[in-house]
Formats: sequence, structure tokens, C-alpha cells
Amino acid sequence: MISIVPNSKNSQNFIKLLAFIGVLGLSGCPSNPPKSVVSSPTPAITNKQQSLQTSTLTIGILSKPSYYQELTAYLRSQFGNKVQIVIDGDESIPYEEARKRMINKEWDIAFTLSPILSVAAKNNDYHFAARMFPNNPPYYQATLFTKSTSSIQSLNDLKSTNTIALGDFNSASSFYVPVYDLFGKSLRVDMGHRSKDIKDLVKTGKIDVGAAAYEAVENDKDLKIIHLSKQIPGANVYLSPKLSESDRQIITQVLLNAPENIRKQANYGSSEESDYSQLIKISQRTEDILKCADFKQNPVNFYCSDSPPEPKPSISPNTSEILGRINGWSRQNNEDEAFKLSGKDNKVYQIIIPQKVLDRVPGASNPIALQGKEVKIINVAPQKAQAGIFELKLTQPNQLNILEDVPNSSIQSNYQVKQVDDGDTITVTDVSNQEIRVRFACIDAAEVPHSDTEKNSNNPTDINQFL
Repeated sequence: MISIVPNSKNSQNFIKLLAFIGVLGLSGCPSNPPKSVVSSPTPAITNKQQSLQTSTLTIGILSKPSYYQELTAYLRSQFGNKVQIVIDGDESIPYEEARKRMINKEWDIAFTLSPILSVAAKNNDYHFAARMFPNNPPYYQATLFTKSTSSIQSLNDLKSTNTIALGDFNSASSFYVPVYDLFGKSLRVDMGHRSKDIKDLVKTGKIDVGAAAYEAVENDKDLKIIHLSKQIPGANVYLSPKLSESDRQIITQVLLNAPENIRKQANYGSSEESDYSQLIKISQRTEDILKCADFKQNPVNFYCSDSPPEPKPSISPNTSEILGRINGWSRQNNEDEAFKLSGKDNKVYQIIIPQKVLDRVPGASNPIALQGKEVKIINVAPQKAQAGIFELKLTQPNQLNILEDVPNSSIQSNYQVKQVDDGDTITVTDVSNQEIRVRFACIDAAEVPHSDTEKNSNNPTDINQFL
């Protein structure tokens, strides 16, 4: 996955830049990690083999496949050769891709890793089986942190000129909860990173502030914690609704009866399902903030200000297919989301969709992720809600389709390189002379010292990264 952070105020340049990056064709970043059928030696069978109705079990993961090798061998010993065990995913899979695979019911056993993905699993009718990281406290905290030598001591010291590294939209500890805690601030944002990458960005001085789980940074002497969040529930293991009830009962029993070393390596154990009610409230408040935040323009305001009233939608005839771009969002109530859609037919529509239905739409991880997206609405007739206004009320996830292709008319083929910062960062200008900063993912390049302190450091870590 390529992470690009446009500093330009022209949001259309960001879409153009995506096309530019696509031309580069970086081959080291597969978006869909290949599925692997584990063929490790099968341990001695200690229990009578159990019979399942399904012939394949796909284990969905977001961490190293090696953590699940022994579990896979154990499951094979319990279910026999009639059931094929497949591991799907690894530590590089984006949260949104994991969410899509649960929407499509591709994962039979989902090790969700993130509580936000646990909520997504529940919203897609997955069934609780076990708790992840059972030896950890049932709740944890997110933290905001800086380099240990930074002059920033607390949230009060953050300025609009500071840059914060955030995680994926679906990360509780590195996105949802930190955004909740940053209410009222204006900061430059670089988002879409994994926890390790966020730490590295802060340590090297490329980013002023990072967001991650407290456990990931608490013992790192090179980092300084400036804020701790409210408590967050942990993630769980869920079973697909495609499995029969009897299969789910058998799989749950087998998982929980696995030897302790196998459960420890796969990071799960017996416990009650986490309570996500507080996290859902935090998420709702975060989304209230995000409806006003434009992540395509820095600095980002983590608050809402007064703005002119939106123009009323025009009357539109009934149609079975509507194309347009999402350019506004608000929450109708505790269950429904409302989006403003600028149609290709020069009409304006209001889309009403239940939150649980939206969570089943591939590419729509949350309302803010839909902003600026081209979409197609099918099989929904506009309904008159009040004088001069028509609504599109969606009840099924397949009625909303996210269009991924960038129109040819918006592609800019040439960009002028203005500056090369280091081996994975450049600054370019477009035809309107707007500057865009580009960072390349999946390239392990030597770092450039940004100060005399770094240049003259005797720290082995600094010496190695500047070779």
C-alpha cells in the first residue's frame, strides 16, 4: 500500500497523484497477500477427530503467519484430512482489506486484532468464539507520543505547524481514539501507517507526534508519552455466519481446548466477549468531528465551525442507476447516516443509509472514508421527504457501489520533481505549480540526518540508519 500525504490545498491534485503513482508500478507491495495452505507436520492426535460439514476453513489474520502454524497443524489433527486449512493474510494486510474479506464472508475464523474490526465482524453477523490477547488486561489505552528530546510536553503544546502520524481509519488506538482526544486542535496529518512505522517516523524526526497503543511505546526510551486515552476494549476471535451452528460450536470447543502453547502463540484464549458500548460512543463522537475535517488539506481542523447552509437538492426523476460524487455527510440519528451526492446529471441527492448496512459496503470503512468518492446507486427510487427535496433510502449494501477507477480526464501524466528529501520521499509540482509531497511505501532506504545531533550521534541505531 502506498501512503501519500498531499500538502496541496487543491484536493483534486491528490486524485491526480494517485494516477501518477499507479504508473510507477511498485512491484514490492501486493495489495492482496496470497493465501497459503499450511503443510507443517501434523502433531500426534490426542482427541477423537471431529466431523465438520464444511470442507475448508480459512483463518483470517493480520499478523505473522508463523504465529498460526501450530494452530493450523492442531486443527488438522482434530478435523482430519477432509478439511483443508488455509491461512489468509499477514502483518501487511490493510484493515480495510480485512474488513472487505469479512463483508464477503471469506474468513471462517477471523482473528480481528483491532476492536474496530471486531465491531465490523459483529455488524456482519460473525459469532464470538474467543478473546485475543487473553493475558493482557481486558482494556488498554491509546497514547500520543513524541521524540524523547521534543519540546512538546502535552496536548496544549501542539500547534497547527506540527505534524501527527495516524494509523488506518479502522484502527482504534492509532486513529479513532486519538482523533477523539485531539478535539479542538489543528494539526498537519500524515495517516495510514502501521504502529511500527509511526514510531520510526517520530524517532527519525520526520513527524512531530505519533499515535499508537500504550503497550507499543511504554518502554521505548527514545519516545515520550504526552497523553493517554480512555480505556479501549480488546479484540476478539469470530466465526463466520456461513458456518453451520453445529460447525461453529465444534470449532469453538476445539479452539478453546487447544494446548496452552498453541493458544499463546496464536494470541487467544477463553473469556467473555468484550463490551464495545463505550468505544462505539467514542467512535460516534469522532465521526461527528470528522464530518467537518478535510483530510485532503493540511492543516486538518479537529472541530466544526459555522459554515454557509448547503444548497437544497434539486428534484430528480426516478431512476434505477445514479452516478455521482459524495461531498457531504451528517448523522441522521443513532442508526442512520446521511450523505450528499452530486450527481453526474447535475442533480443533488441525499443518501440515507443505516450504519449497519454501511458497514457491509466494501470500501466504506466509515463515513469520512467516503468523502470525495465516486459512487453508483442502483435500484433505489428517489423519495420525496419534504418540499423540493428527494432522498435515496438504501436498505441493502449492494445498492451502494464505490467506483475505484480514476477518470482518464483527471489523469496528469507529468510532474516536476522539485526536491529529493531522501531515499523514499520527494516533493513534486503539478501543472498549476502546486507542491505535493510523496512518500513511497515498501522501500527500505537509508535515512538522511536532519540535524547535527543526529549526524554526530554515537547511538548504534542512528549510525546504522544513516549508512
